[in-house]
Amino acid sequence: MRALIPLVALLAVVAMDLSGDRRYVIITSMVISPLLAAALTGPRITALYAVAAVVFAGLQAIPLGYYSGVGHEGLPAQVIRLVVVFVGGVIAIAASRDRVRRERRLRDVTQVADVAQRAILGAVPERVGALRLAVSYDSASAQARIGGDLYEVVDSRWGVRILVGDARGKGLDAVRLASRVMATFRVVARELADPERILAALDAEVGRSGGPEDFVTAVFAQVSSGRLDLLNAGHPDPVLLRQGAPRLLATDGRRTPLGLGAAGTGGAGAAGTRLAPGDRVLFYTDGLAEARHPRTREFFPLLAAARDALAADRSLDAALADLVRALRGWTGSALGDDVALLATEFLPATEFLPARPTPAAVTPAQASAVTRG
Repeated sequence: MRALIPLVALLAVVAMDLSGDRRYVIITSMVISPLLAAALTGPRITALYAVAAVVFAGLQAIPLGYYSGVGHEGLPAQVIRLVVVFVGGVIAIAASRDRVRRERRLRDVTQVADVAQRAILGAVPERVGALRLAVSYDSASAQARIGGDLYEVVDSRWGVRILVGDARGKGLDAVRLASRVMATFRVVARELADPERILAALDAEVGRSGGPEDFVTAVFAQVSSGRLDLLNAGHPDPVLLRQGAPRLLATDGRRTPLGLGAAGTGGAGAAGTRLAPGDRVLFYTDGLAEARHPRTREFFPLLAAARDALAADRSLDAALADLVRALRGWTGSALGDDVALLATEFLPATEFLPARPTPAAVTPAQASAVTRG
C-alpha cells in the first residue's frame, strides 16, 4: 500500500498539468513521486518511479506542445525540466539506498541490544518454592530494548529472594551498573542470611561500580514459610492483591537508594506480611509508577489497574500483558521510561513445584554470541 502513494502523486501531477492553466508548467513536480518513494520504499521501487517520472514528463510535453513552442514552451526549457526530474530521481535512489542501509544497521543493533538485555537479566523461573512468577520488560525506546531496569529471583536456604530495581540513567552505562548489581545479588543472596547485610553488599557494589552521581533504587523481598519481608531502598512500593483488594506494601524504615548509603539509613528492619494462598504481589519500576496521561498529566491509576489486571482468573503472564496494555492506553501508547514488572502468586502447599526456567530464557549460544560481539 505504501508503494502506491508515489504513483498517486505522479498521476495527480499528470492530471493537473493536462487540465490546468497553460501559463503554468508543473511537469517538474513529477519529481515528487520518486522522492516520496525514497521515503517509503526500497531503492528498486524508487528507481522505477524515477524512470516513470522522466518518461511521463517527456511524453506529456508532446500533446502540450512544449517541444515546438517558444519561451517556457520551447525545447530548451523542456530539456531543462527533464534534467531536473532526472537528477531528482537519481537523488531519490541514493537517498532510498542510504535509508535502507541505516535501517538495516539499526535493526542489527536493536537485535544485539535485545539479546544482551535478556542475557543480563537472565531467566526467571515459572515456579520456585511457594511462588508462581512472571516477568515483563517494555522499553520506552522503539529502537532498542536496553536500559537500567533490573529484576532477579534467587532460591536460597532462607527462602525465595527477589530484587527489583532501576539504575539511574539510560543506555550502556545504566545496563553496566544494573548488571553489576544483579551479579552481586546472585552471590550474596545465596551466601548471606541477613537481608540487611545483602542490602549493604549491594549498596557497596553500586558505590564501587558507579560514578559519584549514580544510584540504584531497589526493593528486596524474601518469602519464607508464608511470610513476605521487604526492604525498600528508594523504590516504588510493591502492590499486594488479596481477594480482589489492592494495597501498597509500604515499609516503615525506607532507605535511600543503593549507592547513596542505603545500608546506613532506615533504622527499622524488614517489613513483614503474612501471605495467604492466592495472594498476588506486583513489583514494578518507576516507568509504571510515574507514567502520566499526555493531556491531563494525571498519574497512571496503579491500584485500580493492578486490581483489574491481577484478578485471580487470569494467569500472571496474561495479567502483566493486560497491565502493559492499560498503561499504553493511558499514555497514548508511548512510554516515558522503561517498565519492568515482576508478579508473584503465593501457592497452596499442594501446588509447590521445583523451579523450571521460562521458555523466554536466552540460550547459552545466544549469550555467547553477544559476548563474542
